[in-house]
Amino acid sequence: MKAFGAVFMLIYMWAGAQDKSRKLEHNGSKVNTTFEINDKFYGKYIGNKSGFLILNTDGSGIYQYDYPGISTDCPGKQIEFLYGFILDENGEVVKFKRDYGYSYPIIYNCTSANTFQGCTKATMVDYILVYDDGTITVSSSDDWKKIAP
Repeated sequence: MKAFGAVFMLIYMWAGAQDKSRKLEHNGSKVNTTFEINDKFYGKYIGNKSGFLILNTDGSGIYQYDYPGISTDCPGKQIEFLYGFILDENGEVVKFKRDYGYSYPIIYNCTSANTFQGCTKATMVDYILVYDDGTITVSSSDDWKKIAP
């Protein structure tokens, strides 16, 4: 009987570790999200300046603005966060059809002392834009593109 209990516990722990959905906060509400997405979204997005976005496979990420903000209250340059692509009521990743392709809303919840908008916002909604030609960009920066892994 102990062996059955141990096997059950291992299966339970494995199943829990595989769940990549979670509730993230935005504007005081909990939103259903997931970081189990197509591999094409994971990795680094960069542009012509020093800013970037990194989306890790474990649901964490880093955001660095192209230009430092005017607030001196923010420690460091990089913002660390947990992210999730928004899920609809059926548990599907939300995406919007656009003239160029699709946009996918994503929520960032800060985990570091440095946060968004001059350290005034601990959460942010952004959009990952997927163009018909396969290019992937970030809506919060006009030139950040996904680079090959």
